[in-house]
Formats: sequence, structure tokens, C-alpha cells
Amino acid sequence: MRRGAAPVSALVLAHVLALGLVGVAVEAAAAGSWVADASLPVVRQRGRRYVSPKLAPRPTTPTAGHGITRVHWRYGYNRPGDPHRMARLCAAGRCVDATRARGWSDAFAGLPVTTPFRLVLRMPGTGRVTPVLRGGHVQLVVDFE
Repeated sequence: MRRGAAPVSALVLAHVLALGLVGVAVEAAAAGSWVADASLPVVRQRGRRYVSPKLAPRPTTPTAGHGITRVHWRYGYNRPGDPHRMARLCAAGRCVDATRARGWSDAFAGLPVTTPFRLVLRMPGTGRVTPVLRGGHVQLVVDFE
């Protein structure tokens, strides 16, 4: 064996091991996501709570993971940007302000991947909402690792 060959071999071996560990780290950090969407209820009355249908992964969605990392939402009605609308996204006893029709939060980080969510809407005050809010739709994207 030539002199100096051992350090080169050790260097190559260290490089190969480092690449293997990077691959394992990337695989461990690889994230998945699931998407749910639903029609929102018609909002007719102020001061009343309106709750979306449950937003959860479809039964065929692969959800193998350790926990939720981030949640993204998008919703809308026929009158976008109504300044009097209040909304909260809720799951497992936690809620975040979702008054903005598009947003994200990491407040649900660590919850089980299959945790269901609901969007809770309210128009403050009393009386009828004129015109009523119709045609609402919500989409939720749940990222997990």
C-alpha cells in the first residue's frame, strides 16, 4: 500500500458516510401534507356562530407522520373582505385568528397528523346580514413531518 493512500480512502469514506447521513436527515425531515375543502354555511344573522363542516384528511390520504408543522387556509364568500366578519380556525381545543381570508399558522404544531379542523365564523352585532353571505368555500392544507 502506498503512503498517503489511507488518508484519501478515509476521506472518501467520510464523504460517502456524510452523503448517506444527509440523505437520512433529508428523509427524516421530509414533509407531507393533506388538503381538505368544504362549503361554508350561509351567513344570515349577526351575532350567531357559523361552523364549517369538519376539515380532515380523506381516508385514502397517506398521513404517516409525527405531527403537524403548519396549517394554511383560504376561504371566501360572495362578498370578499367584509370588514365585520370574524373567523377562527380551531382544532383540538386550540383556535387561531383567521379573520384574514388567507393565512397560515404554526400554532397547531405537534398535534397528530389526522387532527380535524373547523372554521368558525361570526358577524358581530345583531340583526340580519344584508345581503346574506353565500357561496362560501374553505380550503385547508395541513403540513406534517
